[in-house]
Amino acid sequence: MLLLVACGASEPSATPTGSHAASQVPSNVASASPPIGTVEPAPGSDSTVYEPNPAAIVVAIDAGHGGCLDWGVPDPSERGVEWAEKTLTLGIAQRLRDLLEADGIGVLMIRDADEALAGDDYPPLGCEGPAWRDVNGDGLSGFGPDLPEATRTRDELQARLDLANLAQADALLSIHINAPSEGGQRIEVAFTQSFYTDETPWGTAVTELLASDIQEGVVAGIGEVADYERGDRGIDAHNFYIVAPPLYETTEDRPDPVKQPTRGGLMPVVLSEVGSITLRSEHDLLASDQGQAAIAGGMLDGLVRFFGERPVAGRIGLADGSVGTPQQAVPGDGPPYWAPPVPGEPLRLRIWNTGTERWAGAQVVAGWEATDQPYLRRAPETVSPLGVEVPALDPGESTVVEVVLPDSPAARAVAWISLVIDGESLSDLGSPALQLSNETP
Repeated sequence: MLLLVACGASEPSATPTGSHAASQVPSNVASASPPIGTVEPAPGSDSTVYEPNPAAIVVAIDAGHGGCLDWGVPDPSERGVEWAEKTLTLGIAQRLRDLLEADGIGVLMIRDADEALAGDDYPPLGCEGPAWRDVNGDGLSGFGPDLPEATRTRDELQARLDLANLAQADALLSIHINAPSEGGQRIEVAFTQSFYTDETPWGTAVTELLASDIQEGVVAGIGEVADYERGDRGIDAHNFYIVAPPLYETTEDRPDPVKQPTRGGLMPVVLSEVGSITLRSEHDLLASDQGQAAIAGGMLDGLVRFFGERPVAGRIGLADGSVGTPQQAVPGDGPPYWAPPVPGEPLRLRIWNTGTERWAGAQVVAGWEATDQPYLRRAPETVSPLGVEVPALDPGESTVVEVVLPDSPAARAVAWISLVIDGESLSDLGSPALQLSNETP
């Protein structure tokens, strides 16, 4: 049994993959572009998550752990890999995917199989997967006794974040199962708990709301089918790697920048410990069709509340692109996902209102920053209006505008393109910017 990274208070991990992700995100909107500046009405739908235009929304789902080297928490009763955390989280993730797609929502599956992105190659333990990649840029990659603890995990988690960021997901849900213990001994209790960060511009206003909604949904969903006592431990602002922002400046309390991601989530990210694997009754329920359906349904209910309560949000993308399309991995031993190239100018951009309130007076802003990173982890110091008129948009409506970017630096650089509404950038509200590069690997 290959237990290499356990889930718990130390550092939850998971494994993203791009092999199936593209098929999970539907293309969007019209087949032919309308005249520049025309307001396209919200198509409307019977979606419970976002009725005005569900195809404009993308939810990224991460099934915690995965791959040969990372079972997460194995079955305490030693029944095998089918009962390990990585298997159960994937089952729940796939059920949530099916519910969202049936509702018309775009879905980005971080992994849709038992795979890894940052490498899974360790023959001493019988693992001969993809070659190792240094994704977080700390100069280390791989797994083994000669490497610092969690080297593989951090690269894996960084790849997952990169995939969601470049797809401009509206939310990233990371699904895990807890294994409470004390003094090295398992504690036979059952509970749900969710984690987020309050250290982003949108943390308390947006991510805390998502964490509360997901927690409430999962607790209610699993509570309806559990025939034993279980607890609700609520939400906690705790910087586990997958939810944390980059550590821009080290402090006495946080002296090591690699313990937080190099590039944090650009959208609300929630890690949900949906249940506990150490209580046999709970574990059996988590492995059952009934239990997994209850959790997925609870998460769907949480997303319904979240998107129904999100007043100001939007999406900006290439007019001829598809919503949420994941980047294809580039070869090499560094980060697999990079900002795509500028396709030419003038740029035709499609802008969607994906909130619940009407916009007016929105401005398209952009700025370049020279970088050797695959994309920018925050807005450049200077972003400027591009001087195009964006018509007022009701929820679900969209329009196409044509813009010319400022001149890019001579070195490799990435353009950050976003919207400002009433003096506030959408990227500061958790709606990821569009990022394009003047040079890609």
